[in-house]
Amino acid sequence: MNRTINELAASFAKREGVEALVLAGSAVTGFADEESDYDLYAYTREAVPVEFRAKLLKPRAARLELHNTFWEWSDEWVEPDGICFDLMYRSCDAFEADVEARLGRGLASLGYSTSLCYTVLHATPVFDRRGWFQALQDRVKSTPYPDRLVEGVIKLNLPVLGGIIHSYEQQIRSAFRRRDRVSLNHRTAAWLASYFDILFAANRRLNPGEKRLLMHAQALPTAPESMATDVEAACTGACGLESCVADHLEAMRTRLQQYLQGQGLLFH
Repeated sequence: MNRTINELAASFAKREGVEALVLAGSAVTGFADEESDYDLYAYTREAVPVEFRAKLLKPRAARLELHNTFWEWSDEWVEPDGICFDLMYRSCDAFEADVEARLGRGLASLGYSTSLCYTVLHATPVFDRRGWFQALQDRVKSTPYPDRLVEGVIKLNLPVLGGIIHSYEQQIRSAFRRRDRVSLNHRTAAWLASYFDILFAANRRLNPGEKRLLMHAQALPTAPESMATDVEAACTGACGLESCVADHLEAMRTRLQQYLQGQGLLFH
């Protein structure tokens, strides 16, 4: 594994448009298991030609998917020993802008507000041409979670749970009446994404993204009453047609609001 990553770093170092190559994901956070792959991010100032990537990766891959564009630009391959790699290409400018939006201006989003900042914080540089990535990481490390971002995340995400006409809970109730299991699952997942975004913001912790969310939430200093039990029940009931999961989510939202009020974070 180290040889592969070091060889990739040496090759990318020859391309001036690549600022850094970093290792991220469970390989550096300590949560790797038998299902884990290796997540690599190439931070770039310009597009890395597909021809260069093909020449670099084809000799080492037993199976190669070159230039996937489903989520972000990436090359994915499995080496002969079965180790799987996911190499994603990210714009330096875009990540600088996201860090500034979150930590500088306090801008929130619906779910996962600070997930990109989390990936910067929990990464290990393998190659860093001019120290650009280290400087970005240092900024994330040294910047306290802004109060205005805490307020922004809560004000944006709390109403959509159940406080507005077209809230997730109302959409879930409509899907339940239609007996639409797909919509029930989809809207419950969105509800949970905003719920966790609020919870991490209330604790002034960066949102770790969509994997192992409950495990990360259980490690937070504070949480609403029965948080873990509530989340498990919401996931179990997400597609059920015997009773509407929105009833449970409404009770979860009440406990969340009580928690926020106790933390002095129930904004109006």
